[in-house]
Amino acid sequence: MININFNDWENVCKSFFNLNGSKLESYIQWYPFSKLTENSKNIISSEKFFENFIKNGAIFKEYNTFNFPSHYSQKTSASFRNMSLVSPFVYLYIEAIGYHINQEYTRKSKNVRCYYSGDLNENQFSYKNSYDKFFADINALSSVYDNFYKFDISNFFDAIDMNLLFKLINEREEVLDTRSSLIYKRLLQQIGGNKFPTVENSASLSYLATYIYLDKVDYELETVLQNEPQIESFQIIRYVDDLYIFFNTMEDELNLVSSRIKNAVIDAYRKVKLNLNENKTKLGKSNEVNETLNAALYNHYVNKKEIDIAYFYDKYNIGYFLDDLYNLAYSHNHENFKKILDKYFTKEGITYSSDEVLRYLAYYEDELFQDEAIICKIKRLILTDYNFINYNINIFLRIILKTNNGDLIKFLLNELFNKEKFNSFDVSISINYLLLRNFQHNDLMSKVKDVDSEIIDYIDRYCKQDFLKELDKEYNYILNLNLKNAFSDNSSKVWYLYFLYKFHDKNGDTLEAFAYYKTYFDRIVSLLMCYKGISYTKRKLPDYHRHYKVNNVKKDFEELNPNYYKKQNIDNFLSELYRLRQYNPINHSSAEIIEDQMLKESQIINLIRQSETLLINSF
Repeated sequence: MININFNDWENVCKSFFNLNGSKLESYIQWYPFSKLTENSKNIISSEKFFENFIKNGAIFKEYNTFNFPSHYSQKTSASFRNMSLVSPFVYLYIEAIGYHINQEYTRKSKNVRCYYSGDLNENQFSYKNSYDKFFADINALSSVYDNFYKFDISNFFDAIDMNLLFKLINEREEVLDTRSSLIYKRLLQQIGGNKFPTVENSASLSYLATYIYLDKVDYELETVLQNEPQIESFQIIRYVDDLYIFFNTMEDELNLVSSRIKNAVIDAYRKVKLNLNENKTKLGKSNEVNETLNAALYNHYVNKKEIDIAYFYDKYNIGYFLDDLYNLAYSHNHENFKKILDKYFTKEGITYSSDEVLRYLAYYEDELFQDEAIICKIKRLILTDYNFINYNINIFLRIILKTNNGDLIKFLLNELFNKEKFNSFDVSISINYLLLRNFQHNDLMSKVKDVDSEIIDYIDRYCKQDFLKELDKEYNYILNLNLKNAFSDNSSKVWYLYFLYKFHDKNGDTLEAFAYYKTYFDRIVSLLMCYKGISYTKRKLPDYHRHYKVNNVKKDFEELNPNYYKKQNIDNFLSELYRLRQYNPINHSSAEIIEDQMLKESQIINLIRQSETLLINSF
């Protein structure tokens, strides 16, 4: 059904299964992998599982494949990213196809240093190593070139044209066949709500957005700049949509050259339907980078030498920062918070942002927040004005928990439980707290469930148990038969039809959804009737032509389970199901449904639900 091979799947699975537990437990999207037993890991990464669940498309029949809860991931601006959670099966599927594309795709741009969140060539699915290399490159280039121009894209991921992206994947040679391309594109559209999706720690999505979608941009820029006589030398480097152009030119030609560079960037981005974020465009001198920190970081990133950020930012910075926040109690806003953050965690010319410095300290410098003086300041601040947490929930929550102060943590939880109704910030605080506490707080989960049942459902299914057990649930009964080779559609058509049904169903295209579902129903009935020995061809194969006719279907279901057939009035139900198929303009030229003013959408949806119940209860 998709043209990836077992090696792609196995390499991706093992890359995640070999990550240490603490890293997996740091992210809600990765957390389910920490719950897998060794046996489950072996099953999922096996060739049998790949053939019977992934390659043939049976994954799309899994009950939760098309459920995508919102992820409460906060930006540095305190707003929330448009990010979704996907089932761990879907996550591995997305990463495996991206991994496969990377094996086949050759970039047209040869000279641009292109980094994204991960490195599929090295089986790295975390942003850290690639960002470290990018950071080291930025610092190294700043000592080689006189000038730099930094560019950022407005709403980059939302602005990506999905049709153009998949055209670019296959533009030079066929990387994905037509069916694989359609499936992958439509799956990503579903996850992203018909936009390019953002999924936590997805190296494949970052790769597609950067390495492929911006390839044509990078190639055009390097070509244009090579032909600019006033530019003596240059180097283009990017991390996703953060683009740096380092260059040398005569000082008296700097304005002219910088204008041409900006125009070239604007023009190249326009051709792939992107626009600059003018607020993040910056022209400057490369030697503004602080030489001392630059050298230390370069040794850290390139020569793997450890450095201590606390050498540059210690408990006194933390203390003064907390004091200033306390002095702003009840009169603070986002701008004032950012000013104070920059005041204590920014040094002139240092590439690290104040947010990154505070995040580093919160994650790695535990002793700072176990100092009694610091604990007192944190406690005073939070007890005075709890809302400071909302400016950076992940960081402040880690700081609070690292104090190991029971009174402070109890106060935090009391504030949450005293809320009549949670807003997005409260949900985010709760989810982050639960993540850091391994989801061991059922009362807090119940509180979140009142406003967002989907994310709690995700946690229950995937974060509190070995998620392979999901395939043994009753609602995955037919899928389980397929996994056990009780029946098999070697052509994969049955799961492709189901995928198309779910795609249109999620889009609200009810008639299209029903058309594909009814065709799926006919085929799955043929497969299951053959499995049960009720009807088949002379060669003991599924009789796909038999179940287009309602009387044949009725006869087979009655023979399969006479009592159930009569008790549930299956005869009338099947008559209605097949009648609607004949009236659907997508299936039949009579198109009578168009003039049926009495038929409601809910009736069609209910017919599909009844069909699913019939399949599970009958087989």
